[in-house]
Amino acid sequence: MNSKGQKTAFLLAASAAALALVCPSPAQAGDDPRYFSSRAAGTTAADFLNLPVGARASGMGGAYSAISEDASGIYWNPAGLVQIPKLSAIFMRAQYVDDINYQYAAYAHRLSYDSVIGISALMTDIGSIPRTDISGNNTGSFTPQDQVFTLSYSKAILEFSDKDIDVSIGVSGKYIKSTIYDTASAYAADLGVMTYNFGDIPYRLAVTATNMGGGLKFDEESNPLPLTFKLGGAASPFRNMLVAADVVMPKGNKPNFVLGGELALTPNELTRFCVRAGIDLQQMHDQINGLSMGLGATLHFFTLDYAFVPMGELGTTHRISLTFDFPFRSPIFQRRDRSIFTKMKGISFK
Repeated sequence: MNSKGQKTAFLLAASAAALALVCPSPAQAGDDPRYFSSRAAGTTAADFLNLPVGARASGMGGAYSAISEDASGIYWNPAGLVQIPKLSAIFMRAQYVDDINYQYAAYAHRLSYDSVIGISALMTDIGSIPRTDISGNNTGSFTPQDQVFTLSYSKAILEFSDKDIDVSIGVSGKYIKSTIYDTASAYAADLGVMTYNFGDIPYRLAVTATNMGGGLKFDEESNPLPLTFKLGGAASPFRNMLVAADVVMPKGNKPNFVLGGELALTPNELTRFCVRAGIDLQQMHDQINGLSMGLGATLHFFTLDYAFVPMGELGTTHRISLTFDFPFRSPIFQRRDRSIFTKMKGISFK
């Protein structure tokens, strides 16, 4: 193995080991051996933390931890935020199942040559639910709501970078609030590492750990957060073609595999059109379809994305997001003759 391959393998192995240290074993995690298996379904709370954000990522089946090249990286992998130009913002609205809607907004800003800070907010809208007493009499209504506010920081590790590899890390802190009839809150953290490997077929690798923290406490009972580990990869075998895959290891279910792809048409340097598709094997196994599709269009600073995700008998879901990246073509983070930036938003590799 050459020095480049050795460095990449070392970084990923070290990252995985470091993240494993912050995750208790099943025996330690509440003494419940079901965690990280199919028997763990329903044992974690705050499932709204797993709602995917960004129509581009949703159209690719959620295989996005090794892409994360705009402000939505705050959710997918904070290490990817170093890829933004001077600033990046995204606004998304999702029509989910059973008349559930949720909104997401994020903003990331470059602090220096090698560091970026970002903030985001996720809010769900479940609507009004009738409230009854033990006799079935209507006593009014209540409106469940969830909010997640996140602060992220991403930094390039120049000591591990050279002309063939760039490396970045990211960390996020979250404040989580959930209201059903009573209200519960919690704090959590996300960690991420990403390597950018340049060559004839450029590729990226990523490791993330999300939702690390205490549980939400309703009525004196604390419910654990949906801790999740991901190993991701993305590659561009041809210009304007991107493929990505994630191995997902959730505390509340068995490991899963998601795969996504994107094809682009670029009439000129200021315009870009994309088609996307993705597969979620766990949803296919659970007979919730598991397929996703999406479209995207970029004009100068702005990108409009749409995702269509059918969920079997539960219905169909739709997501629309608007992304703003400025400046349009100026790479900020560069390593000698290579760059983790691209000439256009949405093209992952040169």
